[in-house]
Amino acid sequence: MRDAPTGAPSLDALLLDPSLFTPAYDAGLSGGLRQAGVRPRWLTRPLRAGEEAELDPAECEPAFYRRVERIAPARAKLRALAKGASHLADLAALVRRAGRERPDVLHLQWAVLPAFDAAAILALRRRCPVVMTVHDTVPFNGERISFMQNKGFDLPLRVADRLIVHTEAARGNLLERGLVPGKIHVIPHGPLSLKAQPGAAALARARDPRFTLVLFGQIKPYKGLDLLVEALGRLDPALRAKGRVIVAGAAMMDMAPITARAEALGLGASLELRLGRLDTQAMADLFHEADGFVFPYRQIDASGVYFLLKPLGKWMVASRVGIFAQDILEGEGGTLVPPEDIESLSSALADAFLRRPPPRPAGTGESWAEIGLATRRVYEGAITERAALR
Repeated sequence: MRDAPTGAPSLDALLLDPSLFTPAYDAGLSGGLRQAGVRPRWLTRPLRAGEEAELDPAECEPAFYRRVERIAPARAKLRALAKGASHLADLAALVRRAGRERPDVLHLQWAVLPAFDAAAILALRRRCPVVMTVHDTVPFNGERISFMQNKGFDLPLRVADRLIVHTEAARGNLLERGLVPGKIHVIPHGPLSLKAQPGAAALARARDPRFTLVLFGQIKPYKGLDLLVEALGRLDPALRAKGRVIVAGAAMMDMAPITARAEALGLGASLELRLGRLDTQAMADLFHEADGFVFPYRQIDASGVYFLLKPLGKWMVASRVGIFAQDILEGEGGTLVPPEDIESLSSALADAFLRRPPPRPAGTGESWAEIGLATRRVYEGAITERAALR
């Protein structure tokens, strides 16, 4: 491991993403940390069937939920109970491990059971400083979650040495909740890339003459698919025929009300549902097919899907929340609408279908090298503060 650009010695960082919520982000951060002279080691759950490894296997260990992953997904209640029990056991093992290995810093990406994670952080802080990235400052983006997941959401944030958020709006959310200003650092989300190009069949296929907007990613209530259906239904049929919306991704909610409402509104071929997890090649083909992307989200801080799609330079229709409000240039890169404003969303769809805005070059924002160096500085601040207290 080479020294950091500043000439400072390398650091050992133990990073946690127990449920592997953000593997692409984790991989990008790892690359940036290595360039900044930090040796990253990740603890996650095991990969599932069909998942591709984003993290370097030499830097990643499946230390969470190893036995839980053997339980069939259909046995949801048993999996939930087993995951809770495993999480507690795995946290205890983590505390013992940190005592043995003494990393320079521990960096937590997500709190799974906040009250218990907070207790573990307090124990871990006796071994090394603890940094936590708060990807979502609103618990699970307002989704219905279990009591144990929601209870004490801010506790881990309060006991960690340093916090990282991705936007100034997210920092403001934490300040409003009484978090200490000096411990909150804004480090942008880095660019993501797709490891595939459109296939020959996709390139040869004639493009649909209609302007195609895509809502991509796991389908969850906070992403506003119901709002999109209503907005599409308000368009005059002749205008609606000029465009279409493709919804592609694994459904993490009951889709029956959505499909019933779409049928009642007579959306027909204007709305296409491609439900299920897409592999890398299917994603590349879909993105080639798209003329633009739509994000009718109710709530978000930063979005990995957005940072995957941003380099394509295609038109965006998005709610004026989180990273969309901060990053999308109104009228140049896309259209912003008030969250949960169906009439404004409908007007934005109509505008896209009529004007057919073409792609344009899009910047990717800060590089992972810059992000890695900024993260190292957060680590160094926590380490220095801890040393001064001894």
